[in-house]
Amino acid sequence: MTHPRYTGPVRRGGSLAGLVAAVALAAGCQIALRTVPITLSGVYVANAGADSVTVYRLDASGDVFPTRAISGSNSLLSQPVAVLVDPSGNLLVASAAANRITVYLPGATGDAGPIRTLAGPDTLLAGPSGLALDALGNLYVSNAAASRLTVYAPGASGNARPVRVVEGSQTLLATPRGIAFGPDGLLYVANSASNSILVFDRGAFGNTPPARRIAGSLTQLAEPTGLGFDPFGRLYVANASPSPATGFPAVAAYRPGAQDNEPPERRISGPNTGLSVPRGVALDPVGTLYVANSGADSVTVYTPGAPEDSRPVRVVVGPRTGLRLPWAVAVRP
Repeated sequence: MTHPRYTGPVRRGGSLAGLVAAVALAAGCQIALRTVPITLSGVYVANAGADSVTVYRLDASGDVFPTRAISGSNSLLSQPVAVLVDPSGNLLVASAAANRITVYLPGATGDAGPIRTLAGPDTLLAGPSGLALDALGNLYVSNAAASRLTVYAPGASGNARPVRVVEGSQTLLATPRGIAFGPDGLLYVANSASNSILVFDRGAFGNTPPARRIAGSLTQLAEPTGLGFDPFGRLYVANASPSPATGFPAVAAYRPGAQDNEPPERRISGPNTGLSVPRGVALDPVGTLYVANSGADSVTVYTPGAPEDSRPVRVVVGPRTGLRLPWAVAVRP
């Protein structure tokens, strides 16, 4: 039996499953369609120096090729500094140089175009540097160039106005970068220009003060850029500048509910850690810590509860990796 040849357009990049489905439909298959499965689990890295997002196996180590990479003119990536995978597997990326948020299909690869783009003067995006989704699907964005937080309705696209804006002197926002929702439902913001972590209610808007903050000399915060939470609710913070306590780059961890001038509960810092201008952190469900190191073009991985001057259990580094000024990291188990 011969099947008709598929003569429709083949788009560079995009979803492998979508291509398989198109070929099968064009062939008039009468059997149940079976698509090539897409592996969405992995380590996602935003490379600000390569205008790319690269994806690696969870156990990747050494000078390895990514399993997938999104880059090229169709991707619209321009200095990507934040990356997020939503519950459906869609990939959200913030491009700081273009004041743009792009959304890609699960499994997108190559020079794939986004399925949705948020950009334009009405969006109030200004150096978007952090992304977070609440339980309702609202998108929260930190804007480093304007010291504001903007919030968008689920599925917002185009030149959409934010539904809420947090901005003003009472907010204490100063070059906000990484953001994340904690287990307590509050929004945590890495306030890099003032060496502080600000905590806001989910519904905060306008010139409202934070509900809580972590700030002061005992906190050891030094240009906090990325943050994440372990399974026990500890807040992990990547500090792009050397720790004032150790003189080495540091990722500091704070107890749940930490506030004011409170020291970290633990930290990773020292000559053996492999940290070099750490800007992004992510933790998996068991507490394994992944760190994006802009200074070494690497991702270092540490066991849950690793001691202070711990060597990483794995390091992704080398020319094959495609890592170039990695700024943010996300983990999907």
